[in-house]
Amino acid sequence: MKSALTVLSHHTSLFGISAALIMMCSVAQAADLKGKEAVVQSPGGKYTTALEEAYIKPFEAETGAKIRLVESSADEAIAAVSAQVKAGKVEWDGMSSVDAPYMPKLIKDGVIEKIDISKIPGLEKLPKAVASDYGVPVLNSVVTVSYRNTDNVAPLKSIKDFFDPNIKGPRAVSSLAGEAQFVCALALLSDGVSVNELTKGIDIKHCLKVVDPIKDQITAYWANGSQMAQLMIDNSVDYCLCWDGRIIQAAQANPQWKIQHNGGIQFPSYLTYTTGTKNADVLDAFAVYMLDPKRQAEFTKLVGYSSPNPESVAYLPENLKPFISVTPEAQAVLTTLPDALFNKMSGQQVELGKAWQAYVAQ
Repeated sequence: MKSALTVLSHHTSLFGISAALIMMCSVAQAADLKGKEAVVQSPGGKYTTALEEAYIKPFEAETGAKIRLVESSADEAIAAVSAQVKAGKVEWDGMSSVDAPYMPKLIKDGVIEKIDISKIPGLEKLPKAVASDYGVPVLNSVVTVSYRNTDNVAPLKSIKDFFDPNIKGPRAVSSLAGEAQFVCALALLSDGVSVNELTKGIDIKHCLKVVDPIKDQITAYWANGSQMAQLMIDNSVDYCLCWDGRIIQAAQANPQWKIQHNGGIQFPSYLTYTTGTKNADVLDAFAVYMLDPKRQAEFTKLVGYSSPNPESVAYLPENLKPFISVTPEAQAVLTTLPDALFNKMSGQQVELGKAWQAYVAQ
């Protein structure tokens, strides 16, 4: 039998060989990419800052390649990239943050192309809920509820509790037409409607029937992300139906705020490759770089949303860990919406938005 020391020496030797090979590959890759550039759309603001600081600057320094960002909103970017593909003149190689609800149409219209999974090691470590053949997950968004952890405020054990009129306390929800689909999806799921039933259509009357019993306790309607966070930071409400990134932002300023993932809905955002890009090799290398758990932890600290690699949690400060949505505990209680439901939501968005805003104004 080999001694423990011999085995350890053997593994150490193999580790040294592996490390050397990885370093050689990294150097070769850097040489291959030097001087190349990929143009990528980014939505601007805090997201772009986090993207640059956590990923782009160190990636460029290591590889000699360049990621040039073009700022635009999601709708503007999709229109621009669609026009480029149709004309056969691709100017933007990719989009840095395409939310899952947009993906089915982009795939159907041939605007984005399949990624070569074999060239992006690290994807296999991500939760199945965020996987896609057409994009590399960059963050995981959750619409859920938060509560103020203090005396006389009942903690929420699930989304269903938010819609329970017997749990008293001032609440906040969105007034925005575009958020109506998420408010109604959560209301209906909390009332026992299955995801499969939702894919047949979101019943706005049923949704409002669920909201009605708590309407007198909805004391604030947020109209943007900053307002959403500020309502929590200022303790203007006890409960909020909102986005996890803003809950994290609020909790960093006011530690009383806690998140409840149970019953929340999640969808990732993706780095996508424009159909016809000639710089997929740069995007592949950048994607591998972005999947590193330490870099993802830095990105999360800067942007406030969960990065997709569960291993990144180990590199986060303790106060942030309970808010992260890609942990096994959170994944077990979150709901992932299928493409069929995103398609239905898209078709009903205008109708739902008008009905919700009319209801809010009553």
